[in-house]
Amino acid sequence: MNMYNDDDLVYVDPDEKKVIGPVEWEKTGNPKSHPVPQIEETSGDPHKRKRRRRNHYPWGTYRSMKRIYRLEGKEVDKKEGGKTLDEVLSRPLEETF
Repeated sequence: MNMYNDDDLVYVDPDEKKVIGPVEWEKTGNPKSHPVPQIEETSGDPHKRKRRRRNHYPWGTYRSMKRIYRLEGKEVDKKEGGKTLDEVLSRPLEETF
């Protein structure tokens, strides 16, 4: 069940593909940065560590975040036009600048 509207501003965890929460605002009107907890995993060698590549969670409208990070599963491809290449190319050849 979706509890956010498409126009709501939200933070997103792209690795887990879930919404963290609504965007919080500072007194100046800027959005607050929501830091990602730093998890360092060692693989036996103390000189090699894996770190997350993001310092802060990305934020945006729920509509754009669900499309970019596929929050609600597989998205259906949008159809663009229905014209063939021949139909598209004929128009610029007829109407030159």
